[in-house]
Amino acid sequence: MTVFTEAAHTAEFILSEANGHRSRENGTLASGENLPAGTVLQDNGAGKLIAFDGDTNTAGSLVTEAAGILLAATDATDGDVEVAYVARDAEVNLKLLTYPAESTAGGEEADTIASLKLLGIITRD
Repeated sequence: MTVFTEAAHTAEFILSEANGHRSRENGTLASGENLPAGTVLQDNGAGKLIAFDGDTNTAGSLVTEAAGILLAATDATDGDVEVAYVARDAEVNLKLLTYPAESTAGGEEADTIASLKLLGIITRD
């Protein structure tokens, strides 16, 4: 029997968001990225979006905070692509998000949750 694996659907991770489209923004996904819906994003320093890396400095603080969560799977391997993302005021399902995996030092999930909370994006289990 053939087994199929279904990818995350567009905006499937959203539990609730602000009225209208107040929670959403448009941005540019940087060339080279190929990300599923629900990927936590950050600014690459040049005004383009990339996958959130969760990197911390020697003091343990995030180098770059999260910018939001990608709404739809997007392949930008051949060049920049315009995308929509949740940038503020939403509740999301943590289990449907893509973010840095826990390292041996740990803290990546907690840092991701805290960074999203700064945007008014609350994670639920």
